[in-house]
Amino acid sequence: MKILMVTMFPPPVTGSSLASKMLADGLCRKHKVKKLDMIINTSFGNLSEQGSISLVKLAKSVFKTFFFTTRTLFGEKFDIAYITPGQTVMGYLKFVPIMWAARFRSIPYVIHIHGAYFRNMLNNANGWKKEAIENSVKKSSGAIVLGDSLRSMFKEILPEEKIFTCPNGVEEDFFSTEEEILKKTKRWRNDDTIRIVYLSNLMESKGILDLFESIRILKRCRTKVHLDVAGAIEPDIQDRVKDFLKELESEVRYHGILEGEEKKILLQRNYLFCLPSKHPFGEGQPLSILEAMANGCGIIATNIGGITEIFDRSYGFVVERGNPEDLAKTIIKVWGKNDIPSSSWNQAKKLFSANQFLERIEKAFQQIASP
Repeated sequence: MKILMVTMFPPPVTGSSLASKMLADGLCRKHKVKKLDMIINTSFGNLSEQGSISLVKLAKSVFKTFFFTTRTLFGEKFDIAYITPGQTVMGYLKFVPIMWAARFRSIPYVIHIHGAYFRNMLNNANGWKKEAIENSVKKSSGAIVLGDSLRSMFKEILPEEKIFTCPNGVEEDFFSTEEEILKKTKRWRNDDTIRIVYLSNLMESKGILDLFESIRILKRCRTKVHLDVAGAIEPDIQDRVKDFLKELESEVRYHGILEGEEKKILLQRNYLFCLPSKHPFGEGQPLSILEAMANGCGIIATNIGGITEIFDRSYGFVVERGNPEDLAKTIIKVWGKNDIPSSSWNQAKKLFSANQFLERIEKAFQQIASP
């Protein structure tokens, strides 16, 4: 199969860009794949800047959209186009001309939404923008969502048979071995320190400041706790992050931006993974949670987007958004359940491997591309 991928690849490192890279690497082993990278800014910025317009950003975006639309119109013919538009109005619209070009060439295209905000964005759009977005979905050959709870984003726009549920996956070499999980369980049972890890970009909307505050609460209660943090820091909260790191220097260590083996080692070292997100764009199915499960971590997160579809009560625990006190109490509660590593790891093995992710996407492609 000849596949055109119009998406975002790292850098910057985000869950969706990593998922696109993983998918491209997998597809290239069996199919002919052409990658068109829609990233405009390779550096990590503020959430408030997402969907905003500057002259430089607009010029770069228009040029890239025009260039890729022209290539789609006059270049090689593909069996299917895989497109991952953004979840802001402008972030989505820059993909629409490429969708039009694919349709003009009779190339079926599928839209993959890496999140939970699409319907909110569509409802808040108006005029020609809303019409263009809705029409692009209706004319598509299908849409991919990360979990069954997110299928409603396309309700009354696409028929049920054109909505495909394809959960994310984790690369096979990122999983801990069964022996490593057994050793981790033994360490947990004998450790006197609660070891927590946060692996995501350090954004206020991802709950990092709430997590720091919960560590402060635990410290005041004389609870032995250690937090490892890694990811790019949102410029808007850089000073507050530095203040927390200074105040909690004995309890918190910031590792910068980690990838690959370094990230895996950090997950293996810790017992609990926390993502107390309150992101206004919602969460789809965070790759960071799946990676934590692949290394036997208990999961503590908010009920937002498709997160709780990953959860099993044996290893996953929900906390209130924006409530550091509830987060601190939940950390103490989960710390007493030291049989978590095997259940978390087994669930990841069963449902969320990269091969399973690839197979689900390929199955959707085959259904779409078949006459």
